[in-house]
Order: sequence, then C-alpha cells, then structure tokens
Amino acid sequence: MTSCQEEEALLFSDSARVQFTSTDDYPYSFVWSDKSVTEAVVKLPIRVIGGPDDTPRKLRVSQITEYDVTYEYDNKGYLVDSTVTPKTNPAESGVHYVPFNDAQAQELLVVAPGNVTDSVSIIVKRDASLASKKVRLRVQLEVSEDFLQGESKYLARTIILSDMLEQPSSWYNYSNAYYYLGKYSVAKHELMIKVLKELQSSDSRVDDEWISKGNADATVFVYWRAKFVEALEEFNNDPANIASGAAPLREDPSDPTSAVVTFPTRVV
Repeated sequence: MTSCQEEEALLFSDSARVQFTSTDDYPYSFVWSDKSVTEAVVKLPIRVIGGPDDTPRKLRVSQITEYDVTYEYDNKGYLVDSTVTPKTNPAESGVHYVPFNDAQAQELLVVAPGNVTDSVSIIVKRDASLASKKVRLRVQLEVSEDFLQGESKYLARTIILSDMLEQPSSWYNYSNAYYYLGKYSVAKHELMIKVLKELQSSDSRVDDEWISKGNADATVFVYWRAKFVEALEEFNNDPANIASGAAPLREDPSDPTSAVVTFPTRVV
C-alpha cells in the first residue's frame, strides 16, 4: 500500500522530474565510423514528468559504479551469502568520454523548450584502447536546478563503448535472429556485412537496427540468409582460400580447431 502511494505521488506531483525511457544497455561502436572520426554524440532518450516548459532546462548526470553480484547457496538451495564486486571495465572520464562538467558537454545536457521527451547527449571519445576492449559507462540522472529525479528504476543506463564489431543486443533475445541466422560470431558478422555492402550499399550495417527489422519481419532474414549462405559457400570453395587455410571459414579464423561458420538451412 505504501509503495503504491509513493509511486502515485511521484508520478503526479507538480515537480518537474526526469527519467530514462529504458533500462537496456546501449551499445555504441566506432567501428561503423570513418577512421577520421574521433568523437561522437550518443543520445539516451528521456522523458519529463510534470509537463513542458517554455525555457531550456538543464540536466545533470554522473558516472556511477556498476557491480556484479555472486550468490552462494547451501546444499538445500537456501541463500547463505552474496559477494558484490565492481565491474572491471568502467569508462574513464576524459579518455572515453568528455567529462560532464566540461563546457562542451554542458551545452548538450538540456531539455529543449516545449519538450516532454528528449535525450541525454553524451560525447564519447575514440580512444585507441577501444580497438581491443569495450568499456561500460553507467550514467545516472541527478537532481539539477530544473529537475528532480523520476522513478528510481529508470534513473540509470549503461553505454557499452568500443571500436570493434559487437554482437547486436537482440541477436539472442528474440527468436527470429537466432532461428534464421544461428550462432553469433565475429567472422559470421563480417561476412554478413560484406554481403550487404556488395549487394545493397557501401554504408550498410548489420547492427541493432538491422537485426530489429528482421525480428519484426522475418522475410528480411529469409531473403538475406540465402545470400549469406551463397557467399559462405563461394568463400569455402575458393581454391585460394582452401590453399591458404582460410577455408572453411571458422568462428575464430586464427584457431584451426574452432567451429566452422554455418547458417541454419532447415528453416523457412
């Protein structure tokens, strides 16, 4: 009863509050950008509780620590202990993103006049370390001169930042992607991108947006899976690839014992 009353008071009070629209991790990779690109703006959607205003309103955000929790159970299945440890790959201020108190960042941390939906805009940096590792930037909305905090479960969100190919976040979350494309690997991902670039356009991507389209409409995957299979067979049957040991294409091309890349074939 108390919890419901507190939630109702929060949602319908006259105070201006702000919160994210999602709690999902937000992957961003510089791998899709030209090598000359050194910074980018990542936009995390937010919504305002309390209505619009006719003046710009300032947002305040901070980086917070993320934790892993390990649970220990006894032989009867009862919880007996837990261990909380910080995640080991946090983003570094000034290295992986422009500090939030920097004037350049401050200019973007505003809700435009008249808006009740907007974005927290964060300037991320293409540090050389991102070519071999990914980092996590956990961003939390704080109280500012114009906003109180919204619902607690929507106050923080994580950007996963890299300069490498990343598994699209919904590859395994929905049945279509895994059903039609099979197990994810970077080698398979690279093959798919190559095919789309050759047959569609030079700036084609196999990213979260593309996977989401296929999850919503399976005909996308049905059509392109046939093209991927054809390209894979062509690669594996190329005498030069066979002679060099590149064929058959493996999930880890540097490991000759790695599993061979395949696409499901007994699906329609």
